[in-house]
Amino acid sequence: MKNERIFDCKQIIQICLLVALLAISAIIIKSLHDKTSDNEYANEVWDYRDILTPFKPTRRGYSILVDLDILTLTLYKDGNEERQWPISGGTIDNPSPIGSWIVTDIENWGSGFGGSWIGLNVPWGQYGIHGTTQPWAVGCSNVSHGCIRMRNADVAELKEIISIGILVHVKYDNIPFRILAKGEIGSDILVLQVILMQLGYISDIPDGKFGMSTFNAVIQFQIDENLKPDGVVGIQTWILLRTRVDEL
Repeated sequence: MKNERIFDCKQIIQICLLVALLAISAIIIKSLHDKTSDNEYANEVWDYRDILTPFKPTRRGYSILVDLDILTLTLYKDGNEERQWPISGGTIDNPSPIGSWIVTDIENWGSGFGGSWIGLNVPWGQYGIHGTTQPWAVGCSNVSHGCIRMRNADVAELKEIISIGILVHVKYDNIPFRILAKGEIGSDILVLQVILMQLGYISDIPDGKFGMSTFNAVIQFQIDENLKPDGVVGIQTWILLRTRVDEL
């Protein structure tokens, strides 16, 4: 009887330990789930259609709207505006990536970048949010090579608030038109590829890079529309492309 009681006590202790471990595991799993669920975009994979999606702040956690029309970066928390800072974007020849992106890395970079780097998952190049050695241009004009520039203290503050995986939407409603040719990259190239795909001239998945398939598709469109078949998208070709896709 004594041995049986000892055995029963050992079993009870083992069961109690097992229950405690399961409870701790459940707490850890819930904590991890809550952390990722704060970020609706943490596990999202970029899709070319994201560039055409209007901005909508995430319901939980942080999200960012970069507005290159009024040169501001607005930070949202749980869908509500939290902070706003002045910024500068890319020039006409080096436009910033328009559309919805995800933060892929947050690092400390050299003095040329103000010590801060917030990388974005743009498929056609390395783009992000960083500081600058020209703070006087921030909030005044778009002068960068495509990245989003902030004052050094501002981006250092932002970097401490956000985390990898949050949504960053870049908009520029009044972006100037630029001539598109082979070798160019950017959001406007991706929109061109989407239009050519909708018109049946291209089957490749849009990637924002003006390569040979895009070049050949533009030439074929120009031939069909009795335009000069040079593979360059000037304003005449662009207007006709938009007209034809609107007619679908």
